[in-house]
Amino acid sequence: MAGRFPYITRRKYPHMVGDETQVWNRFVVKFPKRFDTVDYDFRVGEGMPYKEDWEANIRRMVTAITQKRIDVVGWNGDRPTIIEVKVRAGLSALGQVLGYVALFKSELPSFPSPRPMIVCEVTTADDMKIFKSQSIPVEIV
Repeated sequence: MAGRFPYITRRKYPHMVGDETQVWNRFVVKFPKRFDTVDYDFRVGEGMPYKEDWEANIRRMVTAITQKRIDVVGWNGDRPTIIEVKVRAGLSALGQVLGYVALFKSELPSFPSPRPMIVCEVTTADDMKIFKSQSIPVEIV
């Protein structure tokens, strides 16, 4: 599967705010051949339940804003990598990336199992030990 976007630096990315954009751009510059294409703001999960009597446009809106949103899905052919981008990566990033991988696998079982990855500017030695114990690669840029 090809992502919707070319794997190049951009001024803005869907769903990324502030310094996360700079972190991601540094990653792309440092690893210009890492992915073929990418998706940003990739939604997974069901989102919040809604009432059946709500209008269709409200139901769609509630689902869209409450689904989980993966920062980046990097694609190499059909092989996805689920990427959480943070300025400071802590244990919340671990939970996010593991949760996103599980939801992606359950919703898109025909794809190879996605690889998790965290891209950040800084993390602690303690957090890095935990990421490594869970086989989560971390790229510090």
